[in-house]
Amino acid sequence: MNNLKELTKNASKCAKCGTCLAHCPVYAETLSEPTTARGKLSLLESLASGDIKFTRKLKDILFSCLICNTCGENCPNDVKVGEILLEARRELIDHRGLPITKKILFRHLLNSLHAMPLYLRAGSLMQGLLLKNIPKESGLHLRFSLPFLNKKRLIPALARNFFCNSYSPVAKASTEKKRVGYFVGCATNYLFPHTAETALRILNKHGVSVFIPSDQKCCGLIALGSGDWQSTQKLALSNIEAFEQLNLDTIVTTCASCTATLKIFYPQIFKNADIETQEKVKHFSHKIMDISQFLIQELKIASELKKHTPAKGNLPKITYHDPCHLNRTLGITQEPREILKSLSNFTFVEMNDASRCCGMGGTFNITHYDLSLNILKHKLDALEESGIEMIATGCSGCILQFMDGIHQRGLNTKVIHVVEALEIDGEMR
Repeated sequence: MNNLKELTKNASKCAKCGTCLAHCPVYAETLSEPTTARGKLSLLESLASGDIKFTRKLKDILFSCLICNTCGENCPNDVKVGEILLEARRELIDHRGLPITKKILFRHLLNSLHAMPLYLRAGSLMQGLLLKNIPKESGLHLRFSLPFLNKKRLIPALARNFFCNSYSPVAKASTEKKRVGYFVGCATNYLFPHTAETALRILNKHGVSVFIPSDQKCCGLIALGSGDWQSTQKLALSNIEAFEQLNLDTIVTTCASCTATLKIFYPQIFKNADIETQEKVKHFSHKIMDISQFLIQELKIASELKKHTPAKGNLPKITYHDPCHLNRTLGITQEPREILKSLSNFTFVEMNDASRCCGMGGTFNITHYDLSLNILKHKLDALEESGIEMIATGCSGCILQFMDGIHQRGLNTKVIHVVEALEIDGEMR
């Protein structure tokens, strides 16, 4: 309980003004005070003082949050609500324990170099038994409902060939100018290997040799968001060791959630470790760059793109969705837009509420599926009103969320990664 009392000290800056109510995407749908930052912080203060205890109801409230940090971004007192809630979830798990299913997933499957790919390989081969193809879409539907998986949701098919199993640990550029490491991430590896392949081709084309350690693991965000800091720390140390031996100055990522975890959350979860470990983690985290940031800042790709003569006629419209981890956690907003605005075969259109959370929130999308879709509705309305053909983003979770929502709304909009938009533009020239 001492940790909890220390935690509530950090929350004491909250003036209970209610500004968070006007910005919280969950509150906008539920109009329930406990779902707001103010409500949760008040409950944590009551818990620390002994007025209430850890209960199932309190657990549900603490996990009814996207950790999108929209509240923190708009808080006049700069209360770090996202950080506080992640620590509160850790306290909850330390007190009540981790559910057996999550314990197996986080502490055995994710931490194994072989078990996770093996199980997902089996899933890839057997997915036709539980799932049916959706015509003209790269997704599947459940043949019947399963716990936590709604039958109506679009589920992306597991890749036949996982990226990390298909590529050698080094993708050399023909004329090497730079070297980077590449942290792939689970969703990219198992669901969207084409995103990784596209990133690899673009980097190699621009003289960048890419090193892909075969012993890298999950970034650990799914465990961190569930309150299991122990598993996240183990995964972090494994990933740091995997890249450490390569002696690289830069490690790029193609998923905003992975980027935020490696760069921001790793140092946070080791803040009470010994000095040597803290420095080791900070040294690693300092190397992390989102690929859009690397393309703009290091390769100056926008200048190259602007040399191409813009295509004439009625060009397809493309827009950009800000992933919360890229925007609010990392402050990266302009680099992806600079890439998209430089494309010669698309017209970039800024969508309404581009930075509004899409409602994915990792496991929030599983445990609060209908609420998650209600939050997404505002983004889909903006897409439908604008008649945009393509929406680009930089987060695997956001891509999953938009794929599902676009399918269910029946829109003729395609969601892609920013690097895929870059390659499509090149193919159209």
